[in-house]
Amino acid sequence: MRADLAELLDELHGSRSDLLQTVDEAALDTGPPAPEPEVVEPYRWFLARIGDGVRLTGAGYLPPPLVGETMRALGWDAGWFGAANREDTTRPVAELRDTARRLGLVRVHRKELRPTATGRRLADDPVGLWHHIAGRLPLGRGDAGRIAGLLWLLAVAAGRPHPEDLVAEGMNALGWESGETGEPLDHWTAFSAVRDTVRTVFDLLGLLDARHEQQPPTPSAVALARAALQHEDPPTPVRAGPAVELTVTLRDVDPPVWRRLTVPERSTLRDLDRLLQAAMGWRGTHLSLFELHGRTYGEIEDMEELGDPRTVSMAAVPEGTVFGYDYDLGDGWEHDVRVEGRRTAEAPTCLAGARACPPEDSGGPDGYHRLVQILGDPRHPEHADLHAWLGRPFDPEAFDPDAATRRMRARSRSRR
Repeated sequence: MRADLAELLDELHGSRSDLLQTVDEAALDTGPPAPEPEVVEPYRWFLARIGDGVRLTGAGYLPPPLVGETMRALGWDAGWFGAANREDTTRPVAELRDTARRLGLVRVHRKELRPTATGRRLADDPVGLWHHIAGRLPLGRGDAGRIAGLLWLLAVAAGRPHPEDLVAEGMNALGWESGETGEPLDHWTAFSAVRDTVRTVFDLLGLLDARHEQQPPTPSAVALARAALQHEDPPTPVRAGPAVELTVTLRDVDPPVWRRLTVPERSTLRDLDRLLQAAMGWRGTHLSLFELHGRTYGEIEDMEELGDPRTVSMAAVPEGTVFGYDYDLGDGWEHDVRVEGRRTAEAPTCLAGARACPPEDSGGPDGYHRLVQILGDPRHPEHADLHAWLGRPFDPEAFDPDAATRRMRARSRSRR
């Protein structure tokens, strides 16, 4: 399983979603699927056809004869209305060129569309091209596109019809909402989120059929999605650098919930906000504040006189300092953060810790204590209701520092 999917599933583990059962259905722990080189024929043909390069029109489009030839050669002209000889009005060809660029196969240079070194090498290697395309999916633009694309691939790999429904469920569980309406995502919003990131490629390869949405994905679609989710990039060397060691303890919870972390010394309070949420296990769907040296820092529009969390770096906070971090101002989860010292570290890391992060929206320390008591008593009249509200097993003693580290590093690479 690829690292970014594992990080996403770690985040979903703390949600009320039943999404995680799809991992078993996707069979990602089995051997990789056999490549299907015939599936990627549209990209292979396009690379072979442009050869060393094709001159673009003055407006930057493919020449009309090539547009028409592409439509006919790939069988896309059947049932297509119009001349199909202008790229700007012939969607399949425009999407083929755009996705080939985003897959790293072609580029524009001096008003010519040329193959990249990778595209030139793979033009005569359809097996390698299949693996390359799988390894580049999803094509997500930004954090939302990446997450939506991974969830869509997971649904397809599991053989689920209507994969957009699973995308909406997963993103809603993570606290995403529609940028236009502020409402939870539905099927059509999720469709838009994955259209540019992954679905278009599957459409162009003939692996999806909108006329049969009720049917499970084709075996070829399942194989490509599984290969995409099993792809592993070689590890990127990370240089060690100055870091700060912190101990974070949740107030008013007994037995204590705590984490020992290292974060880059250059981290600002704004950076630390995301890292603390990831280390503890918070989903990042609520407001938060820091209390440091008698001043409050945060990014909340309705609160005046807040310090800018981007202006304070951990390099400026002396060893032995203890400061406050508040998450979810409604439930009131307060943390003590102590600067233990300086060291050298390669990346944000959770060194140690104890006990699970309380479930989101469980009512603060008092509500959490009550929740744990009721869950531990199957005879309690509210036991079944609270278990259903959680939607998952919850072990208050469970904690995995490796999972916390993966979440921290994922948050350090992207911003919601």
